[in-house]
Amino acid sequence: MPEPGLPILCLDFDGVIHSYEHGWRRGEIYGTVTRGFFDWAAWAKSYFRLVVYSSRSKDPDGAANMRLWLVSQGWDESAAPLEFAHEKPPAFLTIDDRALTFNGNWEAFDPPRLRDFMPWMSRTDADKSVR
Repeated sequence: MPEPGLPILCLDFDGVIHSYEHGWRRGEIYGTVTRGFFDWAAWAKSYFRLVVYSSRSKDPDGAANMRLWLVSQGWDESAAPLEFAHEKPPAFLTIDDRALTFNGNWEAFDPPRLRDFMPWMSRTDADKSVR
């Protein structure tokens, strides 16, 4: 269990923990764990409470399905403890494949450019360092 008082780092599931290379498929969790996640989580647990919150979290079986899938991928909860929230937690920071940081300036969010957004798993390797 994480140390009390650590700030919450909220982690999205699809596209962040789950590779999600084919997008939403009626709720099926079909891919693999993203490369390096388990090692990163084992390191990050000393700095944060790691809380998974996803669009799946609202379904009563969502957290259980994410947990079971992680176990099937080799997750060792003692090495990388994760909590599963049913509502968005009061996080210090969030890691999500489909989010932008608001900088106080709405002009920075050009709607036509936003429509061109592609998550990392949909871009070519050359594009992954951009956007």
